[in-house]
Amino acid sequence: MSGRFSPIRPATLLLALLLGCGGDPTGPSTGSLAVQVSGLPAGTSADLVVTGPGGFNRPLAASQTLTALTPGTYTIAASSVSAGSTAFVATPASQSVAVSKSDTPSTASVSYGTASGALTVTVVGLPPGTAAAVTVSGPNGFSQSVTATQTLTGLAQGSYVVGAGPVSSGGAQYNGTPASQTVAVAGNTTSSAGVVYSTGAVGSLNLRIDGLYLTQSVQTYSGSVPLVKGRDGYLRVFVTANQINASRPTVRVRFFNSGLLTSTVTINAPSGSVPQSPDEGTLNSSWNIPVSGALIQPNLSILADVDPTNAIAESNETDNVFPASGTALALSVRTTPTFRVHLVPIKQSNGSVGNVTSANKDQFLTTTMKIHPLAAYDADVRGTPYTTSAPVVDANNTNNAWTTILSELSTLRNTDGSSRYYFGVLHPGYTSGVAGIGYVDGRAAMGWDYLPSAANVAAHEWGHNWGRNHAPCGGPTGVDPDYPYANAAIGVYGLDVTASTPTLKPPTATDVMGYCNNQWISDYTYLGVLDYLTTSPAVASASVQAAQPCLLVWGRIVDGRAVLEPAFEVLTHPRLPAGAGPYTVEGTDESGSRVFSLSFTPEQVADDPHGAQLFSFAIPLPSERVTRIASLRMAGEGRAAQTRRSYSMTRQMRSAPVSLEARRSAPGRVALRWDASRHPMVMVRDAKTGEVLSLARGGATEVFTDKSDLDLVLSNSVQSRQLRVVVPR
Repeated sequence: MSGRFSPIRPATLLLALLLGCGGDPTGPSTGSLAVQVSGLPAGTSADLVVTGPGGFNRPLAASQTLTALTPGTYTIAASSVSAGSTAFVATPASQSVAVSKSDTPSTASVSYGTASGALTVTVVGLPPGTAAAVTVSGPNGFSQSVTATQTLTGLAQGSYVVGAGPVSSGGAQYNGTPASQTVAVAGNTTSSAGVVYSTGAVGSLNLRIDGLYLTQSVQTYSGSVPLVKGRDGYLRVFVTANQINASRPTVRVRFFNSGLLTSTVTINAPSGSVPQSPDEGTLNSSWNIPVSGALIQPNLSILADVDPTNAIAESNETDNVFPASGTALALSVRTTPTFRVHLVPIKQSNGSVGNVTSANKDQFLTTTMKIHPLAAYDADVRGTPYTTSAPVVDANNTNNAWTTILSELSTLRNTDGSSRYYFGVLHPGYTSGVAGIGYVDGRAAMGWDYLPSAANVAAHEWGHNWGRNHAPCGGPTGVDPDYPYANAAIGVYGLDVTASTPTLKPPTATDVMGYCNNQWISDYTYLGVLDYLTTSPAVASASVQAAQPCLLVWGRIVDGRAVLEPAFEVLTHPRLPAGAGPYTVEGTDESGSRVFSLSFTPEQVADDPHGAQLFSFAIPLPSERVTRIASLRMAGEGRAAQTRRSYSMTRQMRSAPVSLEARRSAPGRVALRWDASRHPMVMVRDAKTGEVLSLARGGATEVFTDKSDLDLVLSNSVQSRQLRVVVPR
């Protein structure tokens, strides 16, 4: 069949069918819903919400009929309400009602009733088969005997008295402690009360404080891990008893600074009894309190006492103080510098850019601030991505791209003359493999941008920057031979103080410097980082020398092969080797005479399967000395020497014209082409700010920038020359 379809015919047919079946198009088009509420005292409002089609949402406080409703299914949600101290529960809590086109309303009913509670009475200390003599009495004449541990349900809200009478068994009399206690029971909750029977005389119980410690991330039971000034902490006090009990003593803690009282805190009991031995494995076994960083200052000391008002009868009231000497416990508090870090988005040759911005930068530091001994950080983000011409990174670093980019990042830091740590952020094309790389005892590292994983990667790589090698878990290379715990366990209890509810980390959790999951930080790693931060003289300080003309000399040793990169002349703060080492780099003139010579140890790169070593120096040399250099030579540890000769020594003079093309390849991007045989590398800088946009290789690159004026520093391997280019818009 063929022909043109008319959209009018179906509607016409439908109307005919309705008329033929006796339908009345003038009938009701909406419906209504009558909601009935009962059971609440006069003047008490219900808490109902009616929702339905088309985003309908209407709160109700009493019985009501809703009219002109669109036909469909409506849901009535009812919440509990309170009248004075009494809670009323709605039944049903939720129901659905169909509303149709009709003059007769659909109906729904909500009934409120008094909420009941429960009380668990725990009885311990009696011989097996011996019935307790416990009576529970409460509102409305309630009274019930309890002969063993039992939960009483359906209780009216109010106060209940739990009384414990003596019990005879086997010729001995057992007395219940406490003899009487009052417990509040609320609706929809289960309260608890404990009764302990013993044959001892009243007052034979003895309480003491076994120990206490203040933790900020990880701590030993003896409190041997020093604290960080100004960082929030968490105090745990371990109270013990000499027998089974149902006591709930308070603990008073006094904080002193230089012997002067600065704060007093009373801590309520965490549970219904005092343990007979200390237990670090649960927070309910210790008396705990958050401690503000404002209190954690040098010369801090703490004094604690249990049951300070002697509200609980004890056989010995003289041993309730800790330390037992009555002299406040002095705590070691150290000052660590603010962690100042510059986050650098890396743009790779495939166009991918690491996702780090001012908006998400703090997320890269969450793990670091939880576990490492730092009180504060100052992070900024480079506004323009740094463009690398290295190959795109791969999961196993088979092309050494991770290593090459890290070397560029360190040289970028030297060019900037910055005192900050530099952390490069890139976006790899994989989600399993090399996630980060960093110097051991250095100031540069890199990681991927997959948050929240990226925060753990950053904490690991900065641990390397702070001198830590790997913990033995997951098969890393470069394992610390002195790590004290098997399988990289943290060995002692850790605590996430930053969580809304402090969270314990068991000793079996693994150290952040390993490759296994369930990571925290060990006391060993924490102390190592703390020692580094408080003793390393160059952690956060700028170069003591003023900015001056310097020659950037940099390179790496990868897979046993030395690589000497093209040098650049820049104005920056000098950076020289910390000491002599097995490698040398020197510059010589045409006659072979030395213009400079450096002995050094290259920095080890962690998390690189190739075990690379890198170096980057800013050598203070005036221009007239640099122009004398005909070649650079690097040698050491029996490896083949690497030499770079200036182009002017082999082809033409340094001042020869440069073949260069600069064009706008896309909005915010500039494409550059040059003769790589004459200039193997070009440093691209923003002409206005001096920011290094790229260290470009190979004669062609594309740089992220919307600027028109660029400074190009072209290296002939030894010396360099600078050209200003204007990119057409």
